[in-house]
Amino acid sequence: MTDNNDTSRMVLEVKEPLLAALTSLTSHSSRILASWRTLLKRYRPCGKYVSLLSGLHVAPQLRDLIFTDPPAYREKSERQGQDLARSGVPPECIAVAVALYVESCLPYLLSSESGKVEQIRAFARWASIYQFFLLTGYAQHGAAARQALEERISQAERRSQDFSVQLGEAYEKERRHLAQDLHDEIGHDLIVLKLYTEVIALDLKKGDISQLQRKLKESVSLIQHALKSVRHLTFDLGPAVWNAQGFVPAVRLYARQFAKRTGIKVRLDAARMRAPLPSRCETALYKVLQGALANVVAHADANNVKITLASGRDSVALRVEDDGRGFNVEGKMGVPRQSYGLRAMRERVELLGGAIHFVSRPARRRAECRGTTVEAHLPLQDSEIA
Repeated sequence: MTDNNDTSRMVLEVKEPLLAALTSLTSHSSRILASWRTLLKRYRPCGKYVSLLSGLHVAPQLRDLIFTDPPAYREKSERQGQDLARSGVPPECIAVAVALYVESCLPYLLSSESGKVEQIRAFARWASIYQFFLLTGYAQHGAAARQALEERISQAERRSQDFSVQLGEAYEKERRHLAQDLHDEIGHDLIVLKLYTEVIALDLKKGDISQLQRKLKESVSLIQHALKSVRHLTFDLGPAVWNAQGFVPAVRLYARQFAKRTGIKVRLDAARMRAPLPSRCETALYKVLQGALANVVAHADANNVKITLASGRDSVALRVEDDGRGFNVEGKMGVPRQSYGLRAMRERVELLGGAIHFVSRPARRRAECRGTTVEAHLPLQDSEIA
């Protein structure tokens, strides 16, 4: 019973008594079906699957074995097994359903006038064939589902590895950028300030105070510039107001500073933020916001941006919309060098079990504005909601 030739041989061996059995059962089909459903309900493991198992249409399957060519019969039966697997019916319930159908038919087979033994043997043979095909289809679905799952896991691992490499590169790039800023901005100011203080100390030692006031004013100016540079660097890493007042005030401050720096009008709607968030969610959303606004400045040529924050019982969402010229999302994502920022946002969100969507269409004319929307959703646990 492993291939179609075996099936054909087994069917031919019992075809006549099986046809006789089918003839004797036809007039009792409604009673057999009712009895079968009752038995299924009584068997507790199968009880909740009665409606799905009844869809097997066992009586038509019995006729098909007699009048349909074996390959087509096998294909149809295996397809039924796959459908039952997709529906979540346990394989043991499939086997029991066929066995109980045989049990429901036995009283009517035993009451027939002749050929009882041959008909029962033929009927049992059909049940074995049908049961085998159903379970083969069930197993095929399981193998296909397992293969698909393994492929998804493999893809996720590859994405994770790629992102780890990209994250390392981004970290190193950011480290170099920070070191360069410290050297160029703050380091330069401190070196000049050191020289000024040495000159002032030397003038005081000599008793020459004619230039003291001017040099002190210039020193104060250098200190103010250094402080401004420090504030700018720390703000990009995460404003101090975040720790002092919370996530939403930090986003509001960042939006205000962004608007001041770029001239783009920014509107923030955080009315539906109901509770404090886990720090990992706040950090991820803040980084997504920074990435989205950086893209607005670099590519969108937008005049207005709307930022929406909303949290519910089981999720939190960030939405950034602009009225810029838009872009081809699929085309951009297909070129790694052009989509690092988008992919970094996606990976950051997906690592927390969330999802992010980029909706945009490129403008057909220079003056046309289609806009871009970046929307990120992160899951929350009940225990994480204050």
